[in-house]
Amino acid sequence: MKKKKMKNDELPLSLIESNILPRLPAKSVGRCMCVCKQWKSFLSTPMFAQIHLRHVTINDYKLLLLDGLSQVIFRTLDCEPLYNGLRTVRSKPSPDPSAGCIIASLNGLVCLAGRPFKLSSWNPLTGAYKRLSSLPDYPFFSLNCNDVVGFYTDSSNDYKLLYLINGARNGAYIYSSRLDSWRKIDFSVGTVCSERPQSTLCGQFVYFKASHRWIICFDVKTEKSRKIQCPPAPGGAKSYHRSLVVLHGCIHLCVSYTIIINDIRWMHGDIWRMDGDDGWVKVAAFNDPQPLH
Repeated sequence: MKKKKMKNDELPLSLIESNILPRLPAKSVGRCMCVCKQWKSFLSTPMFAQIHLRHVTINDYKLLLLDGLSQVIFRTLDCEPLYNGLRTVRSKPSPDPSAGCIIASLNGLVCLAGRPFKLSSWNPLTGAYKRLSSLPDYPFFSLNCNDVVGFYTDSSNDYKLLYLINGARNGAYIYSSRLDSWRKIDFSVGTVCSERPQSTLCGQFVYFKASHRWIICFDVKTEKSRKIQCPPAPGGAKSYHRSLVVLHGCIHLCVSYTIIINDIRWMHGDIWRMDGDDGWVKVAAFNDPQPLH
């Protein structure tokens, strides 16, 4: 005789949502969205995204690659253990054929720039796509293709964008995903670096390269900016390149440069960790044992 299924045998929905779904890898979360409308709605909320991030492991991270010139193609690369020397590469359909540049990302959400003068947000996992409303008095990237965007979340888990107009006009706007609107803020610390600047989020601060001597730090809580002086470049350094990265929860400045000795170029590099509000500590240094030709 078939045993009758008891109601107590079923797992409570609250237990599934709070303890099971957040522990699934991103690929499985995407599949669970197809179970029912209720799950799709729950798994698409910012609240679930925050819970899921607390359980994510390095094996769940993915790289999003932009491939193609005449035709925009996005590809994902699984950052998982190698199997027979291969990694899984998958193609993702572009949500917008004109979206030819990834300019910022945060927690799996990416900001795309397209033509003409268009910004949009896209979640490659869920496929959710949204074109952002326009700035009140300035078309995106209309005067300078080196305008810069920074992604962050506020204390209420509202995803926000900081848009810096880079150049003579110089200004800043903040976009609220929840309100789908922009507002202008005071920004008077100077222009951002002109070499296709990238933003780096660390804690409550968004960092931008300003010049070889300065870094701009934006506080997402107070919405105030300040300039931080970079470590001095070594004497005689040429081809000086810098990038900002987050290591062990701290902002680091990675620099590479060449030094010419007896007409021979040698590659050097340093890694600096920010110490306090404005200081720097060198944590690593390296040099190429072979000269550059």
